[in-house]
Parts: sequence; C-alpha cells; structure tokens
Amino acid sequence: MNSEQLIELTRELIYHATHFDVQYVDKAYADNLLIVKVDEDGVVDTMNKEQLMSFIQQNKDLNTEPLSTKTDYHYAVCDGNMGMVVITRELVFDGKLNRKYFTLIWEYLSGRWQVVKESAVVRN
Repeated sequence: MNSEQLIELTRELIYHATHFDVQYVDKAYADNLLIVKVDEDGVVDTMNKEQLMSFIQQNKDLNTEPLSTKTDYHYAVCDGNMGMVVITRELVFDGKLNRKYFTLIWEYLSGRWQVVKESAVVRN
C-alpha cells in the first residue's frame, strides 16, 4: 500500500461512514478501535467500536441525511502494515459548522486494512 492508495481507502471510508453504511463501517474499523475527540475547550471524549456502530446504526435507522464528505488531505504515509492519514473535515452538527483535524491510523489486520485509532481536534 502506498500513500495514494491509503488516501483512496480513506476517501472510500469517509463516503461509506457519512452515508451510514453499517456493514462497511463494521469491517473498516478494528474491534479494538479507539477514537479520541478534543473539543474547542480542550475537553477529551473517547469512543470505542461499539459506540461508533451504535451511532452509525441509529443514523441509518432514522434515515439521517448523509454527512458532508468534504475533506482536505494533508499527509499520508504507509510503512509495512501500518499507515497514517491526516485530514481536515467540515461537518455540520446541530446546524453548526465544525472543522476538525483528523488523524486515522490504519493497520493491516485479518487480511484487510482497518482503522485502529482515530483522533479529531477542532480546527478554528
């Protein structure tokens, strides 16, 4: 896997996650997933795979409009069975625009690439 392929894999993940594709998201994220979010006040919140899947399923069940896929790619590197992608995403939550830096850590596990860690930090 090279950097361009890792970016394409991330693009695909963003599309499926923002469209609440439960099966795709379940396979794309590792069972030991850790998501860390830091808000504008520095407050940290974490999420595991079970919580992520609940969020995706709830939005699918409610027929929620897909989220924006608008993404700026800043950096991608792949080294053996690990990869990292740094992006900026623009998402609207509760009618408010949120710009966040995301870092996704990919690992080749069980015969496929999966996200094992993800962080999101508010970008002003």
